[in-house]
Amino acid sequence: MVFRKLRNHDGTPLVALDRDDLVLDGVIPANEEDREEKTMHVQRLGREVYVVRPVPEDGPITPLGETELVQGLVGQQIQQM
Repeated sequence: MVFRKLRNHDGTPLVALDRDDLVLDGVIPANEEDREEKTMHVQRLGREVYVVRPVPEDGPITPLGETELVQGLVGQQIQQM
């Protein structure tokens, strides 16, 4: 489990994401020279729970309920009933 510190950046709280994970997921390129800024969507799900996802260049962001992760969690809950 990785812990990150909440930092103050000119009055805005920031948390750094692991670069290797972002490269692995294709959010940013591996070549540092080709790196560009990426628009990210931050969604508050509830108290102390946030989801951060990249905004696709070719269309709207997928609703959270339709993502593979959430659909998998829903499937697990149904199987446990």
